[in-house]
Amino acid sequence: MSLVESGKANPSIELLQYIAEKLDTDIEYFLESEEKQASRICEFYCNICESAIISEDFLKATEAIEKGAFYADKYNLNYYKAKFEYFYAKIEYKKDNLQAAQLHCLYANSLFLKTDSIDDIIKTFLLLGQISFSMGAINTALNYFIQADSMLNKDEYVNEKLKANIMYNIAMCYDKLGDIKQAISFANIAKDKLLILEDKKKYGEILMLLSLSYAKENNLNKALKYAEMAKEVFKSFESDNEIVEIEMSLGNIFSKIGNFEESFEHLNKALKLKNKKDSHFYDILFSYSENYIKIKDYDKALEFVNRIFDEFGENSFYRIKCYKLFYKIYDEKDDYNNAEKVLLEAIKYLEALDFKKELADFYTTLGRFYMKVNERELALNYLDKGLEIYKELGIIL
Repeated sequence: MSLVESGKANPSIELLQYIAEKLDTDIEYFLESEEKQASRICEFYCNICESAIISEDFLKATEAIEKGAFYADKYNLNYYKAKFEYFYAKIEYKKDNLQAAQLHCLYANSLFLKTDSIDDIIKTFLLLGQISFSMGAINTALNYFIQADSMLNKDEYVNEKLKANIMYNIAMCYDKLGDIKQAISFANIAKDKLLILEDKKKYGEILMLLSLSYAKENNLNKALKYAEMAKEVFKSFESDNEIVEIEMSLGNIFSKIGNFEESFEHLNKALKLKNKKDSHFYDILFSYSENYIKIKDYDKALEFVNRIFDEFGENSFYRIKCYKLFYKIYDEKDDYNNAEKVLLEAIKYLEALDFKKELADFYTTLGRFYMKVNERELALNYLDKGLEIYKELGIIL
């Protein structure tokens, strides 16, 4: 063994077979190059990393990346360099460090493009799309998803699960961009593929997207149909978070129809399932208040908006939404003193922040309010302020 290890002896295949049996390994182990062995080590750390990311043990995943990347760099294994960069991107994405995730993913994508690993190239385009979507760059996200689909169609490469995932993400982009017809078209393609694949969770998500898209088109019969279908899918594996979203959507759809009794029933179900005060909890309370405004029970509506404002007013998004609802309630009640007070308070709050679009919206609303109460000079002043910001943001020319 010493002579073999030092390179002073060349054992026969028979002797290597004998040694392999005694060491409980394969003969291929002795015949592999260092690069081949390094590849096996990298694959080992890739498997550990994937499992750790799924269980959200990011410390363990990072340790596996660092150990694997050492061999990938030492032996210049570009494929595994790309894999470890991709895993870094996934970790940063899950931790909501979007810029870091984007940089790692772009580097992984550039390395994968030099290989023939179509599956990995598509996955990096998908992740780049998801990162861009989370950053609010919807057109950029759509472009990445279309590139993923183009790569998938290349040389008739077949992966139905990836295809369904891409179609779902493209549908989400079109939904965000307000192109509901395209959103429905791509969502239906994803739905048909997921039904065949029996991916229940994703199938439920696409049914939910179809429901929301049809609701935006005011096709409420189809919206209800797909929401009920989604609820049944999620019930089958007791996915409470998804059921909360569906019950909320059903509540909002029935509200649009004018069936407030049914709407409150679904919102009550959502509230019972959501026993902790996260974003969904307050979204449900907003839906309650909007329902009460529609049925002109302004005292109840104020009760819910005040509750959100008092408990979650530090959050800018919810605070702005509260101001809008406060104004709507006071305006409908013809309580002009409080309506003016709310708008001025909202503007003072927004002027201290960098929320230009929202500030312009409130300037414009206040201008229209002053026009309504015949305060023409004040009206023109605030309308001009709003238009100035809209021009600065490029919303109007």
